[in-house]
Amino acid sequence: MYKHEIIEYANDVPVKISIQKLDNTTRHWHGSIEIYLVLSGEITVMLESETYHLFEDDILLINSNQLHEIHSSENVVAVLQIKHSYFKQWINESTYFQCNSSVYHNKSRFLQLKKLIAQLIYLNYNNTDCDDLLCISHSYHLLHELVKNFKSTDIKSAGKKSKNLKRLKGIIEYLNDNYTENITLNSVAEREYLSASYLSHFFEKNMGISFFNFLTGIRMNHAVNDLLNTNLTIEQIAADNGFANNRYFVSCFKKEYGMLPKQYQKEHRKEGTANAAKAQKFNDYLLIEQHDFLNKLGEYLDTGTPAKQKSEASSSVINILNVNAEHTKGTLHHAFKTFTGVGRAKELLLHRVRTELITLQKEIGFKYIKFHGILDDSMMLYNEDKYGNPYLAFHYVDEVIDFLLSINLKPLIQLSFMPKLLAKNPELTIFYNPVILSEPNDYSKWEFIITELTKHFIKRYGHAEVRTWLFSFWNSPFKSYAFAFDSDEIAYELYRITRKCVKECDPLLRFGNPSYGSLNFSNMEFYNFLDYCKVNNCYPDFYNIHCYPVKTSTTKDLATLGESTGENCENDRIILSDDPDYITHTLECFKKNIAKYPKLPTYITEWASTASHRDWLNDTCYRSAYIIKNILENYDTVDSFGNWCLSDTMEELPFSNDEFHGELGLFTYNGIKKPAFYAFTFLNKLMDTLIEKGPGYFVTANQKGDYAVLLYNYSHVSPLYAQGVLFNVTFIERYNAIIDTNSLEFDFVLSGIENGSYILTEQIVNREYGSAFDEWVRMGALPLTTEEEITILKGHSLPKLTKISNDVTNNSLNYYANLKPQEIRLLLINKQPW
Repeated sequence: MYKHEIIEYANDVPVKISIQKLDNTTRHWHGSIEIYLVLSGEITVMLESETYHLFEDDILLINSNQLHEIHSSENVVAVLQIKHSYFKQWINESTYFQCNSSVYHNKSRFLQLKKLIAQLIYLNYNNTDCDDLLCISHSYHLLHELVKNFKSTDIKSAGKKSKNLKRLKGIIEYLNDNYTENITLNSVAEREYLSASYLSHFFEKNMGISFFNFLTGIRMNHAVNDLLNTNLTIEQIAADNGFANNRYFVSCFKKEYGMLPKQYQKEHRKEGTANAAKAQKFNDYLLIEQHDFLNKLGEYLDTGTPAKQKSEASSSVINILNVNAEHTKGTLHHAFKTFTGVGRAKELLLHRVRTELITLQKEIGFKYIKFHGILDDSMMLYNEDKYGNPYLAFHYVDEVIDFLLSINLKPLIQLSFMPKLLAKNPELTIFYNPVILSEPNDYSKWEFIITELTKHFIKRYGHAEVRTWLFSFWNSPFKSYAFAFDSDEIAYELYRITRKCVKECDPLLRFGNPSYGSLNFSNMEFYNFLDYCKVNNCYPDFYNIHCYPVKTSTTKDLATLGESTGENCENDRIILSDDPDYITHTLECFKKNIAKYPKLPTYITEWASTASHRDWLNDTCYRSAYIIKNILENYDTVDSFGNWCLSDTMEELPFSNDEFHGELGLFTYNGIKKPAFYAFTFLNKLMDTLIEKGPGYFVTANQKGDYAVLLYNYSHVSPLYAQGVLFNVTFIERYNAIIDTNSLEFDFVLSGIENGSYILTEQIVNREYGSAFDEWVRMGALPLTTEEEITILKGHSLPKLTKISNDVTNNSLNYYANLKPQEIRLLLINKQPW
């Protein structure tokens, strides 16, 4: 970091672009031109002998081989580096630009430059076919802007140190490589065959800093790193980094940072309690942190820029299909209808959640329902008398189960979370309306609650009924997840005890593993648990998994701004996967790794297009297209595809006053159906025989000669959005998160069908039809304040429905469709009696 920097460029693109958190550096230089655009925070740049303070939206250009030094703490900066050799006809290493907005009151002269940077960043991070060509084009435009408006006529300042750079480079490399040794001005002068006085003058003249202060800066940077990331003593840190003694190090440190090393360490070291770590996991799990530091650049992508035009002027992709109805692929079991989900047991006591669930069952009809918290204090199940003897009150539990059975839904009884009176550490909580994640303070009382609850179910509903239910323990209790106990061994033992209690009540009750998520199917954590089950004779009766398209950030992920090393995941954030086929690849990974274990039913009891409860795309057509794509591409490959979740009425985060605030529900607070709801109604109309499937289409039939065709036009979120960077995505302009905006045409021939008269019924959900969010935007995007307004929005947010008659005379039916981006379309072809 402190040496002469060699900048590498990818492919033939002449500009290297990155979003960085700039840390403190000592003086250095590189051959490329470098441009800093401050997106948030501030930085101080020492350029040659001048010092400049840059704030948000400031821009500064550093010329080729120009010495510079950076001092900063909290910032986000767009960094562009321009390759000289690519533009050698117009610039070289002696070309000099004066571009520094911090010294100008009139910022308008930098506007065009910022627009070009915005376009380059947009293209660089949202890379699609042929975007390299656009990057090259914009690079030339950027160079033109620099040469035209910022090229300096001060020839003297250009390249004034070029003849000295080789010697400086050698000296700096030597200091960086040997800073721990007893280096003196005399020893380096002797090494360079110079006098000490000449070297001192030469170094300060060319570096703008004394030899001694430069060397101390190198040592101090390494010492600060040790101070924050090791447990070494102050004495050892001083010795390891070339300081003469401990007192001298402390004196230098106080002069540089204004405080003693121990105080600095206490204030800056990234330490936290177990509760704080758990709280951070909670935030990662529910929010997937989003950053708005590129929003200003998003404003620069106005309608006149090619980058914006690219997203608006879509083209079409043509899919020509010839499907023979006589060639069937097999029978469908419609496993997507096995599971649905609602947040907590308590929510099933609420009228509006019940109303939504009744609607869901009436229009689709699921078999099982997943929910959390049947044991937590909101259900008022567990109590103790004044002598500490436990007893259970089943009133709320019975009300919940009675309601579910009345609408033909069977429960997955997830035995969670810990009642406060039974918690060893009741302060270990998660969610805005908290539940307790502690292990029990008395394992015998835990056995009591599990055994008595199970006996109560059997007594009230009968063995035959309860044997049709499913049971499990906790929600992702292993160390890599937000709901974890203090150790995996605690999770293992509690699982074993809980399963034993249930099985002792009735050995035919089905008990699954604690739910486990797709984030870690490739490592051994889940399989270590299964090995424990094998050894301890407590194997689950089914696999209970989650599948959210998320991953941990790595060294160069934008969301972490380079903080994580990849070796230590403490700084890793949870971000969206940039893999559009994440679900397919995850299931392939799981099946491969699970093959050596017993073959059991595999239930995805939670999945969605994101794990975030505040992802604005949850309210849009993106979510409905995501559901259709992934269920159709993985149809019946597992035994359930349990959508998470039914309603926006969830208590995991504080309630929002916005109707469309990005929660995971199929219904808004006011019971308005989102596009995701209609995705399931479309799926529910598929028939039992698969004729053909492929990218964007799924064709089914029944024995009566009817057909159901489901089409979709899905495109994935941009790499920027996946990493949590909003850029030009706003509360209203949510679809800017999606890169590919092509329409998808289907020229479709269904051959091998009986001649006769058919009714073709077409239903469409896209931004014009079936999307309450888009309709709300068209209404003015203001809060809904009356029941009448809510009712009107509901009525205007239905799928488009058309019906036509079609006579088939040559055993084939022709159909053409042009699907808009993120559109889903259902075509029902019903044969009419002669």
